[in-house]
Amino acid sequence: MNGSLAACYLKTEFPSRRAGRRRARQLRGEGAGTFDEYRCGHCGSVHIGHARGNATYLRQTRTGPVPLHQYIQERTS
Repeated sequence: MNGSLAACYLKTEFPSRRAGRRRARQLRGEGAGTFDEYRCGHCGSVHIGHARGNATYLRQTRTGPVPLHQYIQERTS
C-alpha cells in the first residue's frame, strides 16, 4: 500500500465540505470531541478529523498510533 492509499484508508469520503461540516457538528453533539472537515491532499475528497490541537492519537511509531497521553507522559518522564 502506498502513502496516498494509506492516508485515506478506511476514512469516510463526503460529497462536499458542507456535508463534512454537518457530520463533524453531529459528532461534537454526540460528545465525540472536536472535529473539522478538510479537503484531502491525496485523493481530493472531503474527510473529517480531529481539529488541530485536539488529536487523541499520533501516528508516531512503525507499530501503529500512540495515544497522545502516553506520548506526553513518555516525553516528560
